[in-house]
Amino acid sequence: MQSFSPGWRFCNLIFIFCLSFFPLADITRAENYTLEEGKRLIQEEEIEQAKEVLLQLVENEPENAEVNFLLSKVSVMLGDHDGGIKYGKEAVKLDDSVSDYHLWLGIAHGMQAQRGNKLKALFRAKRAKNEFVKAVDLAPTSVQARLQLAQYLLTAPGIAGGGKEKALEHAKIIQQQDSLYGAIAWGYYWQFQKDTIKAEKYYREAVRLDTTKHHDATYLLGDFLQGRGKHHQAAELFDKLFQENPDELRALYQVGRSYIFAEDSLDKAERCFKQYLQFEPRFGGPSLAAAHWRLGMVYDLQGKVDLAIAETEKAVHLDPESKEYKNTLKELKKKKK
Repeated sequence: MQSFSPGWRFCNLIFIFCLSFFPLADITRAENYTLEEGKRLIQEEEIEQAKEVLLQLVENEPENAEVNFLLSKVSVMLGDHDGGIKYGKEAVKLDDSVSDYHLWLGIAHGMQAQRGNKLKALFRAKRAKNEFVKAVDLAPTSVQARLQLAQYLLTAPGIAGGGKEKALEHAKIIQQQDSLYGAIAWGYYWQFQKDTIKAEKYYREAVRLDTTKHHDATYLLGDFLQGRGKHHQAAELFDKLFQENPDELRALYQVGRSYIFAEDSLDKAERCFKQYLQFEPRFGGPSLAAAHWRLGMVYDLQGKVDLAIAETEKAVHLDPESKEYKNTLKELKKKKK
């Protein structure tokens, strides 16, 4: 049986794109302050606080479909896919007619499909597809839902309902609906068709068209360039984004990361991570633990093993559950022996 891991890694990229959209379900009744507070916190990307508010509200209004939906959404955004599925199912049970409810339940199932054994992955992946199809059926003009479905069709094997021909049909429709996300859809399509020239062309077109506050297309292009080994081009792309948007610290992190992959300009990479560590990361950005880990990589490449160990120890201290950080620390300590 085929594994889902390679394809589903792109679900993370689509998820970044989805963060730009915070469409709230149409409100036909007066909302109390608490729900409005939850929505405000989501809009301001204070996701952990939003979840606390929504958890309190769902205790008082367990049959409120919108509260369950928003709780499903923030759970997924915080990496709690079980919670995303639990509350997403409840939202759909209470109101089956809202596209966004199915979309985010599908995302929760899709992210969950990356975990567990292959049989469970197949089962969860099929559920994700069913939810994406339902989301598109309910809202044919929803770019988010259709792009998620197209991405699924491109990445999933045939046994899980994947199909490049169907993905092509959706890419054409998305292009008619929205030029920016049409370019992104074509970028995905050609990338999975292994035509990297066309894929890069469309990703660059998406960057030209992108006016979103999260600069989604730039991160997608940068990730694509890193994946193709074009690390200096990726560094230049991210550096330009950061210079034009000094609060876009995620781009600063990616500049340093690109130079690590290139294994040169390590002094620049060091400055990037040290600067990144001076600020509290925004939601969705790399953690401080990740920045310490990357800075440790820089020092390792520079032959400064003691400094590399010190930074990696900080990463492990901040995120003791990370096996990756622990393994890196173990390998660094071997170099000292």
